[in-house]
Amino acid sequence: MFFAFLRSMNLALLANSDYICRMNVHSRHLPGATMIVFAAIVLLFVPWLGETLFYSKGEPREAVVALSILQSGDWILPVNYGADIPFKPPFLAWLIAIFAKVFNGGVVGEFVSRLPSAVAATAMLMGGYFWARRVRDTRFAIIFTLITATSFEVFRAAMACRVDMVLTACSVGAIYIMYDLRERRGHYRALRYAAVWLLLACAALTKGPVGSLLPCFAMGIYCLLRRDRFWPVLGRMLALALTALIPYALWAWAAYLQGGDAFMALVLEENTGRLTGTMSYSSHVKPVWYNGVTLLSGLLPWTLLALMATASTGRVRRGPMKTAGLLALAVSVTVVGFYCIPESKRSVYLLPAYPFICYGLTAMTEAIAAKRVMRVFAWFMALLAVAAPLLFAAATIIQPEQLPPLVMPWGVASYVMLALPIATGVAWMCNRHSPVGHVLVIVWSLYFAYTAAIMPTVLNPRSDSRALAEIPDGANVYSLADDDRLYSLNYYLGDAIRTVPDMEAAAALPSGAVLIVHDRFEPEIPRDAFDVEVLLDRSADHRRKLYKAVRK
Repeated sequence: MFFAFLRSMNLALLANSDYICRMNVHSRHLPGATMIVFAAIVLLFVPWLGETLFYSKGEPREAVVALSILQSGDWILPVNYGADIPFKPPFLAWLIAIFAKVFNGGVVGEFVSRLPSAVAATAMLMGGYFWARRVRDTRFAIIFTLITATSFEVFRAAMACRVDMVLTACSVGAIYIMYDLRERRGHYRALRYAAVWLLLACAALTKGPVGSLLPCFAMGIYCLLRRDRFWPVLGRMLALALTALIPYALWAWAAYLQGGDAFMALVLEENTGRLTGTMSYSSHVKPVWYNGVTLLSGLLPWTLLALMATASTGRVRRGPMKTAGLLALAVSVTVVGFYCIPESKRSVYLLPAYPFICYGLTAMTEAIAAKRVMRVFAWFMALLAVAAPLLFAAATIIQPEQLPPLVMPWGVASYVMLALPIATGVAWMCNRHSPVGHVLVIVWSLYFAYTAAIMPTVLNPRSDSRALAEIPDGANVYSLADDDRLYSLNYYLGDAIRTVPDMEAAAALPSGAVLIVHDRFEPEIPRDAFDVEVLLDRSADHRRKLYKAVRK
């Protein structure tokens, strides 16, 4: 009954039991599997990209660079906030600007700003699906792809306007092709080498030299583990990594001609300062164990399954490690180990390791598919799928001051989307066959409801866009040069905020000018020159109170 209902909603591509439940039967080919996986990924990411407003500083900070490109026409070194040089190379901003021109009439909105990440994630996941199908079988490939897509950190990066998913997709895609070139003979080798070079070049243009160097280093480690000779491996990987840096070097030279020493200082700080811990601004300094905690949380809910399996059996048996498993181990250890070196650590830095760690989680899932622990995990996820949406809906009714009424951008259909995990959970309770297939459907439906209904409801009221009503149209808006940048407000104001050096200069602003400051500078505002009031009790990008001072 439930699956028939889903088919009526054109969602049977994911939930059709003829496909999902057969994943517990060893089969090399499942008809329509590629379309199932592709539809599941697209439905998970793309329809909801624009429903949640920007609610932190990271996304608008990237989006405003694309906005600046379209406003100024400068595709080499666009500046925002009046004179700020972007922290990252321009590839993501180029993609956003192009998507805005093609799909949104040149308007850089939330949807087109996040679209490059969603497209990159879809490409990476489908590339992983085809790679896993070649090295294992179709059943393994489906499980692997859906586990990767529903790992929390991957899901979050695919829905965000940040450079990390584009970088990850390029890096991981290059590694897949390099593995194929190493292990499989075949036609079009020159074309595949060209594809690797292009992906590495795009990775470098996304986040700097690490984009080409780290994938080649990881692949070099794998080749050495396969007992290839050291010097030929070093020569090939180094040549590939360095030649892939040519487009980045050309862009950097052109940008240096515009930005001069200020640009070069920023490049050195971003690429070497993070390794040496010599950043001039807050750079997310974390202890070594931070990466371990990050992986445990970023791979949820699948790390929970791994912990349950380990606790119930002591260890998970495996057969002899195949070459793909060796690649997964080499890349995972290399990426995680590399990012343990710098003092600056963030969860997104480890993203290139996630598909390869998920390869191991998929092998574990296959090993315990028929065991009691998998059924226990399926029951847990089913109960969560039923309870979570009900508790969330109840919270919006009981405490409307903390959680406003549900944001339903798709009308009545949105209520169905929120109810989808409940239906999948009940379906497992009523028909407890094929726990792996049902778990994948349940987890997918939880993310689906989270993206379609929960995120807009919870996060949109936190967006700094709510402050726009308090700023007069056409007003000249300023902030202090020494204060933290108002990234979110600047984006929603169309990159209109400019800086003044100090409060003395602010006092010389023309009548009607608006000065926005954080709470730390509020006592310094001269009351004889400004009318002061609270703009936001808590800003989204810096989690601090903002004040609006209007020049008298």
